[in-house]
Amino acid sequence: MLVGPKGHGLSLLRSVLAIAGVTRATMVERPDRALELLRVEHFGAVFCEDGLAAGEMSFTVAVRRARAMLDPMIPVFVLHDRARRRDVEAARDLGATDVLTMPISPRTVATKLKSALEAPRPFILAPDFFGPDRRARSREAFAGSDRRVRVPRKSRVDFSHL
Repeated sequence: MLVGPKGHGLSLLRSVLAIAGVTRATMVERPDRALELLRVEHFGAVFCEDGLAAGEMSFTVAVRRARAMLDPMIPVFVLHDRARRRDVEAARDLGATDVLTMPISPRTVATKLKSALEAPRPFILAPDFFGPDRRARSREAFAGSDRRVRVPRKSRVDFSHL
């Protein structure tokens, strides 16, 4: 699913996805309509433009936390027009699986999509965050108590205890 207003970025992404081997892509202009579709239909991944909002929250947060989502752990890729570290970190803090920056190549899209589908990072459930583990590399073990809950990929997510 491609989410965002019709424009050069999403048209380019659709072409790149076709070159990368993705034969079916649904384009949705409005984030609220995309959320409705995600409640009733299975998609392999979501690609959205940076800054999309669904009501009062980020589109990515809404995909992760909205009620009745068929798959709140669906890979969500955010499309950016620049590659600044703070933008990438902000997208990941909102629960994005990864960030694609313009210009994009079919190889990059195929590699990131394959990685997200075949070897997804574990999901973390915490009071202020639900999404893929943001740690891209291994670090020294944390000495304090771990308050995060790791969620298996194919399980239902229960937000009631937060």
